Amino acid sequence: MEKTAQAPNYKRKFRSVLIHKPMQREFTLVVISLLFISALAIAYVIQHTIHEAMMGGGYRFGKISAYEVMSDVTYELVVRVSLVLFVTIMVIAVFGVFFLHRIAGPVYRFRAVLRRVCKGELPDEFKLREGDYFTETADDLNHVLRILRERKEQIGKLQRRLEDTIQKSSSSSVASDLKSIREDLNRLV
Repeated sequence: MEKTAQAPNYKRKFRSVLIHKPMQREFTLVVISLLFISALAIAYVIQHTIHEAMMGGGYRFGKISAYEVMSDVTYELVVRVSLVLFVTIMVIAVFGVFFLHRIAGPVYRFRAVLRRVCKGELPDEFKLREGDYFTETADDLNHVLRILRERKEQIGKLQRRLEDTIQKSSSSSVASDLKSIREDLNRLV
């Protein structure tokens, strides 16, 4: 009984989520660190603001109600915590841009090389910038390009041998077969 090919199961498993561990680990560690620092800064701002209010910070004279104190404290907390969160978001955004540049650059280079290959060119080996991700993929693509260049060279040699054989052949049926082979080879190149 013949086995039929089944579609692969692409159900996500936790192990399959971490496909490029160094990159994902670095990104996660930096974002968690920034959020942790932000949480510490917010805790400090809250503690400092409440401590200031309790110690009678500011220049106030006369009787002040608890509502006025809490209103001022709440306003100060909202402003200060918002400022900390804004700075954190900006730092994460800047980090994200620089981090993603190390991913987007190689992807852009891979696409450019693949487009050239689709046009029939076989570009020389290329290197990624230091610190870029996917250097293993670049090495693999360079290996494929080397193999393609070698195959192209082999096909060129076979084409030249075929041309020589066509010129030397005396039989018209052999010559027509050889010409057919030449046409097939030319379609491959």
